[in-house]
Amino acid sequence: MRRVGVLPALVTLANGYCGLLAIFKTHDGDLYAASWLILLAMVFDVMDGKIARIAGSTSKFGAYLDSLCDAISFGVAPAFLAKAVASYAMPGLLHPKLLTILTALFAMGALLRLARYNMEHSSGEGMDQRSGPVTTFDGLPTPGAAGVLAGCVFAALDDRARVPMAWLLTVVPFLCPVLGFLMISRVPYIHFGNRFLRGRRDFVYLFGMAMTVALITLFPHETLAAGFLLYGISGPAGLPFRSRAVPEAAPEPDREP
Repeated sequence: MRRVGVLPALVTLANGYCGLLAIFKTHDGDLYAASWLILLAMVFDVMDGKIARIAGSTSKFGAYLDSLCDAISFGVAPAFLAKAVASYAMPGLLHPKLLTILTALFAMGALLRLARYNMEHSSGEGMDQRSGPVTTFDGLPTPGAAGVLAGCVFAALDDRARVPMAWLLTVVPFLCPVLGFLMISRVPYIHFGNRFLRGRRDFVYLFGMAMTVALITLFPHETLAAGFLLYGISGPAGLPFRSRAVPEAAPEPDREP
């Protein structure tokens, strides 16, 4: 096997490690910490591809390692968290077998999406076969789906949230099959970083982004939960900020962010 980049691989492993810790924390009953770790895994997932491109060490090994770590952090860990949340928020309301099926559909959707990507594409993260930036994904990316579940738990269980959002816990298990379906669908979703953070913009756009950062600073829990939920429904709802879908005849490959 050829040599691989050490730093990108370590960052990718940090993603998987956060997912593994999230499972451990969920088992220990610390659901808030588990949701926080899933969100932290997204940071490492964004960083590894960028570091690999800067270091000139992109490889198939890194792509496969990324998918395996994503399967843990954005497939298994959120499904396990959703099952534990339902047992905590609605004890006895759902039959255990039904709850298992609902949450398993999320994990299965994530695994199928990651397998589909590995089969269809071989480009670097966020780049198409012509080394141009990808602006859309075919289906909801696994980090986005995991963010919907983790964001809901993160906001609902934090006592410092300024808006009571405990009701979000009751919808988490029912979101699982919906998110699982959206992940394996061909519904177009924007690549948020390439769509909004690349290239030159005018000062009005910069001011709007600054206001968004300020909103996140003031209402971090509510903003994260609302942001991920909005992103989750943006594809099927066709919200204005959604990018135009790539034609099916010549789809652009999409790397999990």
